[in-house]
Amino acid sequence: MMGYPPRTLLYGAWLVVAFLLFSVLGANAAEPKRVLLLHSFGRDFAPFSEMTKSFQAALVKRSPELVDFYEASIFTARFQEPENEGSLVKYLQDLFSGRRLDLIVAQGGPAAAFVEKYRQQLFFDTPMVIAGVDARLTADAANTPNATYIGVKLDLPAFVENILRVRPETTDIAVIIGNSPNEQYWARELHREFQPFADRVEFEWLDELSLDEMLRRVARLPPQSAVLYFMLAVDGAGAVHPLDAAFTRIREVATVPVFGYGDYHLGQGSVGGPADQTQAIGQQTADVALRILAGERAGEIKTPLFGLGTPAYDWRELQRWGISETSLPPSSEVRFRSPSAWGLYRWYIVGTISLIVLQTLLIVSFLVQRARRRAAEIGIRAKEGELRVSYDQVRQLAGRLIYAQEEERTRIARELHDDVGQRVASLSIGLSSLKRRVPNPDDTARNELSGLQQQVVGLAKDLRDLSHELHPGALEHVGLLEALRGRCAEINGESGTRVDVEVADGWSEVADDIELCLYRVAQEALRNITKHAHARTVRIWLARRNGQVMMRITDDGRGFQENGSDGQHGIGLLSMRERVRMLEGSFEVESSSRGTVATVVIPTGERH
Repeated sequence: MMGYPPRTLLYGAWLVVAFLLFSVLGANAAEPKRVLLLHSFGRDFAPFSEMTKSFQAALVKRSPELVDFYEASIFTARFQEPENEGSLVKYLQDLFSGRRLDLIVAQGGPAAAFVEKYRQQLFFDTPMVIAGVDARLTADAANTPNATYIGVKLDLPAFVENILRVRPETTDIAVIIGNSPNEQYWARELHREFQPFADRVEFEWLDELSLDEMLRRVARLPPQSAVLYFMLAVDGAGAVHPLDAAFTRIREVATVPVFGYGDYHLGQGSVGGPADQTQAIGQQTADVALRILAGERAGEIKTPLFGLGTPAYDWRELQRWGISETSLPPSSEVRFRSPSAWGLYRWYIVGTISLIVLQTLLIVSFLVQRARRRAAEIGIRAKEGELRVSYDQVRQLAGRLIYAQEEERTRIARELHDDVGQRVASLSIGLSSLKRRVPNPDDTARNELSGLQQQVVGLAKDLRDLSHELHPGALEHVGLLEALRGRCAEINGESGTRVDVEVADGWSEVADDIELCLYRVAQEALRNITKHAHARTVRIWLARRNGQVMMRITDDGRGFQENGSDGQHGIGLLSMRERVRMLEGSFEVESSSRGTVATVVIPTGERH
């Protein structure tokens, strides 16, 4: 059988020892701290229950180790003659026999008295914290071994001083306190320490009454009264009242202000003032408990006494009873204020105001833009009016120019026909007569005279044509149709362009100004066609229908660009357009590479 080397065996042994060591340490570390809570009266009786709640919450939150709480209540504290305390002692001895406790916390006077009485029999070596007990009741606590004391020093007259300060008209104070031995002790203390106020206010002590009798008495208190609620665990009839329910019922029937003893009453209907600091006592108890659980000896821990806390008031109760905040102590605190509209709806208000401001800016911007637009529109309309006036003036001027042009053309044509034409004719006749006087037909002079005569004849023809161009006499004598046909015949004879005139059925003569307009438009169009379009055929179509005269001139020429120098903005087109406009007609031109179509429509003022 093969063995293991010595080094390997040593290493294995170390591993086993380390495993066992860490297992023991882990088991010890996982074991929770055991804390026994001893309650006065029971776990739900104020003010001790409020201290316990604060203590447990703080200890669990701040302890680095688990905490296992055990609880026991000193129920015998409710009775006038404590009985069966021996049974409670035996119960605790049996419960924790064989179980180690790490700490005992006694809350309140009755619990403190119990552990002081039975310390030798119960948990003699277990550290102890005695909490929430007034210094008047802890004369023997300093001698309790392995214990520390977190006490209070209640300034009892401060409760009455607070009532008279905030409500100086008070003449009666009803004092609510129970009838258990502990409460009777405090009733005697209150009687003694309230004596200095006897000449100013009358005290009504309700400790011997049942809760129902207390409620009836409180409900009938005169208006200048106040209620001082100290504590009520057991009433005069022996009934027990946990959870501080009695305070709620007293508050519901009271027609005068109610002042509570502890800080836990604030917010439950108490007006407020200096109060027992149950929350702070619970926190302090947790601090001391953590130190003891960490190994510090309880008897070596000393803490200062707690007094009444800074005066705190319920804003709602101040408002209800008409108590001015100016009557409160300077260092006091006012809680539970009803938030103002600004506090409740601040962001809504800010958002609404922002939205309104934004809308206002948008509206102002819109109005400014609208005003500017209106000003611009007014300026534009004014400019349009000025342009319209200018345009009308230009059109009137154009009409006058056309009219003057026609007048001048007529005058020049008449001069050419009646004067210059006659002179040229006389010159031609004179040359013919002079030529006949030359005897020799072959004479050079005769030939020159013949040439001059032919030039004169040509000049006479040109003058006649020019006269007809300037003022077509045929238009006056034979009408529009024949004048157009004559002009077309001339073009057909002079150029390679064929021009035809077509007349729709129902044609009749029109007014002279319309005839002149149509003739001038056709004359100008034919001049442009023969000069620029190089068209083979031209068609002039005339019709009269529905109170309108229509003329359409169509050619198959090469057309023109409307924006070119010879386009519709040329002098000729402008002249034609203006002539038609003067008669309230329309003139349209469509031109392409396949030809041009010019359409004239002039109203005659007649309906057929």
